[in-house]
Amino acid sequence: MNNSQNSQNESMKAAIYQGVGQIGIIDKPIPQLGDNDVLVQIKRAGICATDVTAYQYSGDLVNIYPGDEFGHEMVGVVTSVGAKVEEFAPGARVFINPMSFAALGPERGGAFTEYVRVENAKLNHNLFLIPENVSFDEAVITEPFSVGIHGKNVPQVTKDSKVVIFGAGTIGLSALSGLIGMGLDRVIVADIDEARLKVVEEMGGTPLNSAKADLANSLLEFYGSSYNALGVQVPDVDVYIDCAGAPGLAEQFLSLAKFGAKFVVVAVYKKKVEISLGNLMWAESSMMGSFMYTPQDIQEALHYLSQKNTPILRTITHQFPHNQIREAFEMAIQPAQAIKVVINYDL
Repeated sequence: MNNSQNSQNESMKAAIYQGVGQIGIIDKPIPQLGDNDVLVQIKRAGICATDVTAYQYSGDLVNIYPGDEFGHEMVGVVTSVGAKVEEFAPGARVFINPMSFAALGPERGGAFTEYVRVENAKLNHNLFLIPENVSFDEAVITEPFSVGIHGKNVPQVTKDSKVVIFGAGTIGLSALSGLIGMGLDRVIVADIDEARLKVVEEMGGTPLNSAKADLANSLLEFYGSSYNALGVQVPDVDVYIDCAGAPGLAEQFLSLAKFGAKFVVVAVYKKKVEISLGNLMWAESSMMGSFMYTPQDIQEALHYLSQKNTPILRTITHQFPHNQIREAFEMAIQPAQAIKVVINYDL
C-alpha cells in the first residue's frame, strides 16, 4: 500500500445521525484499504436537502437512520491508495461520485466524516479528478450541479430551446447555471420566495414570482405564443424543468403545453398527483423523470467549473467548520437565509 498518511490506526472524526435535530461527532478508526481501494480525506462537504429532511423531519423518509454516517456531497484529496491502484496517487484532488454503489464501503462512510474509503476506485466512475484551476470551494458544488445539469440533459435542451424552471432552490439554480453554461441567456425561473428570486436575477436568469404574476400571461409575454394540437394558444415554451415539487405544477404544465412540449420532474414528490391525461394527448407533450446524474453530467459540471462560465457559486451561502456541524444544519433548515451550506474541513 502506498501511503502519504502512514498509520491506519489513527482515528478520525465522524458525524453521526442520531435522530431528528440530533447529530453527534465520534472518534473512530480510519478505514483500512484493500488492494483496489483509495482513501480520501474530505476537504469540503455540502449539506443536501435529503440531509436536511433527516435532521428536520425524519431520517426514515430518506433512508438515513440513527447511528449512520451520512452526507453525500464531497470532494477531497487522496491520501493513500491500495497496492493495485494505478489511476490515482496520493495528492490527487477528487470528487467522489455517490451514485456508484462501490463508492462507499460496508461501513457506509459519508461526507461528514474526515476520511472516506472508496472501494474499487475507478477514474470517471466513482472518482473524478478536479481540474487544476478549480478550488475545493468551487468543486464542492459538483454533486448538486450535476443533478441540475441532468435535468436539462434528459429532455435534450439545445441552445435554441425556450426553458422554464420551477423552483429557485439549489437544484433549480444548478439547472439555471447549466443552461447558462451551454449558452442560453434567456431562462425564466419561477418561485414564490423574493430572496431567492433576487439570486436568480443576480445569476443571470429572469425571475418570476408565481404567487404574484399570472404564469400563462407572463410566459406568453416573455416567449411569445404557440399552439397545442387543438389550436389553443399557449406559451411558446419547449421545456419545463420541475425543481419545486409543488402538487399543481404537472397539471399546470398540461394546461399550458404547446405541441411537443416536455415536462421534466427533478423534484422529489412525497405525495401522489392527479393529472388530466387528455391534455397530455392533445398536445403530444411528454412528461419524464430526471434521477440524479450520469458520469457525463459530472464531467460537464466540472468542465463548466473549469471554464468559469456559470454563476453556480452564487448558490453557496454559508460555510462552517466540521466541529460546528450542528450549527450548520440549523442554518440549512432556514431557506430564507441559506441556499447551499458547506462544511469546510480547513476552517
